[in-house]
Amino acid sequence: MNLDILSQADLFNEISDLARSQGVATQEAWEELADETVESHLLLGELDPDQNLVGLKTTLHGLWQEYSRGAGEESMEAIDEDPQAPKA
Repeated sequence: MNLDILSQADLFNEISDLARSQGVATQEAWEELADETVESHLLLGELDPDQNLVGLKTTLHGLWQEYSRGAGEESMEAIDEDPQAPKA
């Protein structure tokens, strides 16, 4: 993959999709997932080890609020639809 193609927006979208599928509900879990995703792309050669990966991770960590605003209602709906979820 061309390094110019993998943007912060691409990473945010990928992390958001993963977070929704994994039920990420805390900032700590979001940050861990962001770190894992960046490291994965680095190992695949899709990110340059010489670029500012710490800054990239910090930026992605900061997008937790944007993700949580968009995922809040969907997450509650997913919980309600889960047949394994305890019912009141």
